[in-house]
Amino acid sequence: MGSRKKLKGKRLKQAFFDISKNKEGIELSKEHPGFRIFVLGAGFSVPAGLPTAAELYPEVVRRVEGLLGKDNRFHRAIQDYIDYRKRSDGVDLSIDTIDLEEFMSYLDIEHFLGLEGGDTLSEHGNAAQLFVKRFIGQIIHERTPSKDLLPDEYYEFAEKLSVNDIVITLNYDVVLERALEHVGKPYRLFPHRYGKIGDGANIVDDSRDEVTILKLHGSLDWFSNKSYLHGLEAFKKQGVDGAPNDPIFNNNDKYGHFPLVDGPRNEDDPLINIYRLKNIDRFYGNFDPPAVPMILSPSHMKIVYANPFLDFWWGWGHAGGMNLGVSIIGFSLPLHDDYLRICLYRIISNFQKVAWEQPLLDWYKNHVKLVDYRTDTKGKDELIERYRFIDYDKADVYTDGFSMDAVEFLFSQSR
Repeated sequence: MGSRKKLKGKRLKQAFFDISKNKEGIELSKEHPGFRIFVLGAGFSVPAGLPTAAELYPEVVRRVEGLLGKDNRFHRAIQDYIDYRKRSDGVDLSIDTIDLEEFMSYLDIEHFLGLEGGDTLSEHGNAAQLFVKRFIGQIIHERTPSKDLLPDEYYEFAEKLSVNDIVITLNYDVVLERALEHVGKPYRLFPHRYGKIGDGANIVDDSRDEVTILKLHGSLDWFSNKSYLHGLEAFKKQGVDGAPNDPIFNNNDKYGHFPLVDGPRNEDDPLINIYRLKNIDRFYGNFDPPAVPMILSPSHMKIVYANPFLDFWWGWGHAGGMNLGVSIIGFSLPLHDDYLRICLYRIISNFQKVAWEQPLLDWYKNHVKLVDYRTDTKGKDELIERYRFIDYDKADVYTDGFSMDAVEFLFSQSR
């Protein structure tokens, strides 16, 4: 790591490069063809006023208490967790000192294994998990500016994205969608649109130019119709007329739900069960949000619930080799997120090893761009160590957080 640390010191504040020429000094087209990968973590959304994970937990507790007081399943789950940590680890916790991700990990294991038996409420979780997900969605929604009131760096980022770029986001919010809508740039929220479904393979419909956004952990405006469909089937088997009550899918289209995907899909495609809401203000304007959004718990065990979104991951172990850029914004790669570490390791290794010295579409691959907010040497060294698999001879680091200068850094050419 010695040589890396020396190189890192030179690169940390190197934010601007000449975009007009490649490494051979040859004039480049002003418009980049795209084919870049952008990975967004929580740090991407913080400048828009979105809460951090540390802010979410006490606010969730406050809202549950405001709704039900302190005698409810959520608070009983908290006390069970406090007792578990005391007797298993010798750790003294209180309701105010609990770490949200560790608490949700405990609940995820309990729910995934069905330890509560008949009290295992739904595919979204047990009672405590449902409270957390509903109120996380509500809190984030309330803190998200409208598409016309975002900080300018989001519009600039959206403008500079190419319709050939792919954005992988780990965030539940809709900041990027709103920025793209503001600048009038089309996007889709699923990997491929199909023109025809085949027996062995599907035919991709690539007739539309649009940015691809893959929300690996779900979104606060996504909801599943699976429970509603199961209810319809139960009514049918029992010979009951009508349909079960449902706050989204049998409520006179109160919230304007529409499919996440469009075009033909395989019958077993889990994405066909996911719907977005147009009137999200009306939904989260309820004191108690009436349904649970399709978001993975903010826990160390979230991958066990990734099945609805597995199509988002398909083939990423081979990505990067023929891409022109890889950028990571506001994601510090926590040690417990091994599934993301493996994915990013594969992408960046492919990117930095394959076709590095040859132009693709008349452009050389850009350096890996890493944007984070680090204020001291210790924090910067920690970031470099977390991403130790990056070849820093082929990477640039910016540690002043996401901003207009960071956007310039991200889209400038290093070679």
